[in-house]
Amino acid sequence: MTDLQKKAVALHTGGSGCTQAVFCAFADVIGFDFATAHRFATGLGGGMGRCQLVCGAITGGILALGAAFGNNSGADLDAKELSYAKASVLVKTVEKEYGCNDCQNLLGIDISTEEGRARVKEEGLADEVCDKLIARVVELVYTELEAGGFIK
Repeated sequence: MTDLQKKAVALHTGGSGCTQAVFCAFADVIGFDFATAHRFATGLGGGMGRCQLVCGAITGGILALGAAFGNNSGADLDAKELSYAKASVLVKTVEKEYGCNDCQNLLGIDISTEEGRARVKEEGLADEVCDKLIARVVELVYTELEAGGFIK
């Protein structure tokens, strides 16, 4: 596991949501404020406010890709399209490898309830599912950033 993957997993283990863990692991690499990024990413955890939609690790990866490749204005359509393409590849790669991209199916438990969240802890799913997916998304994003010249 790389240092960046370890950082992301440590953030998650320390209480950050999956989105925050992935996105904020790249703060120093891309050059954005960790605390602001952590705050902005808060509501995306648990598949967007624990609605268990798109996995938080994926949304964190998309945020990191957008921070690196995204457009600064609506006029920069090339950067927008590049960012969309990179986000699409990330989502499709996770879908191919894991069979889905949503928190509900990845965990197999309803985390919108206290009982469901307790089961995640009891069954070690945060380590077994979430941390592994966080590490994989960090790896995928890192590869894109490296290819794009953001990491030397």
